[in-house]
Amino acid sequence: MKHIGILVVSGLLAAQSAFAGVYVETVDNNLSTGSSRLKQKMYVQNGAGRFVDNEGRVTIIKDGAMFVIDEADKSYVALDKATMEQLAKKLNAAMAQAKEQLAKLPPDQRAQMEQMMGGALDGEGQKWTVEVADTGKTDKVDGRTCKVLNFTRNGQLDEQVCVVPYSALPGKEDFQKVFADFAKVFEEMAKSVPMLAGKMENEFSAQVKANGFPVRRRAYENGSLINEESVVKVWREENVPASMFEIPAGYKPKQMSMGPGM
Repeated sequence: MKHIGILVVSGLLAAQSAFAGVYVETVDNNLSTGSSRLKQKMYVQNGAGRFVDNEGRVTIIKDGAMFVIDEADKSYVALDKATMEQLAKKLNAAMAQAKEQLAKLPPDQRAQMEQMMGGALDGEGQKWTVEVADTGKTDKVDGRTCKVLNFTRNGQLDEQVCVVPYSALPGKEDFQKVFADFAKVFEEMAKSVPMLAGKMENEFSAQVKANGFPVRRRAYENGSLINEESVVKVWREENVPASMFEIPAGYKPKQMSMGPGM
């Protein structure tokens, strides 16, 4: 789950001009077997983005909001600042109730539960720091020279990315500006939920510091490289129909599920 947020942050590159849009295709390569599979398709044009994962799930980003499409029941969930504020109220109420129940426990059980929850009941959540370090190395991915960066999360090497300057990518959009604009929108949304604010803010800041688009990502577990990498295989300029960024006709809005009773 930890890389889902990263994937979304890296995909927030939408066009803000009247020029043709951009299509980006990312694949996962198995470093042991040499096999590849589609990871994500991304379409961006005129400030909107459409993201389709390898299972066909669709997310649309436009007008400062994100829409998660459920084709199975022809519905969608809208995530914008107002929605996040409503979510924050529900979470705060749930935390207040949990604190009340926790206070009724014997001291030893209460201390154990507080330790397990890592400060979540105080609205802090677990500590989350993200640092970016330039390794001083470069590489080539699909013919593009990229700079190798190490991402550490909570002090542990978690990911190595290879980034290219936005100016080196096809398309006439100011990708760096658009990336920062979308990151700011989602950062503001996250601030509505105290448990997410610090974590998301640190993540966004780190991605901006990378100062380029990651054309390759390699993850680490316990300091060791895993046997899979994500690589951008296609990046081309093309016209994207406006309908790609619309909620399909007849689809009904629904609330995001937060578990039993929420």
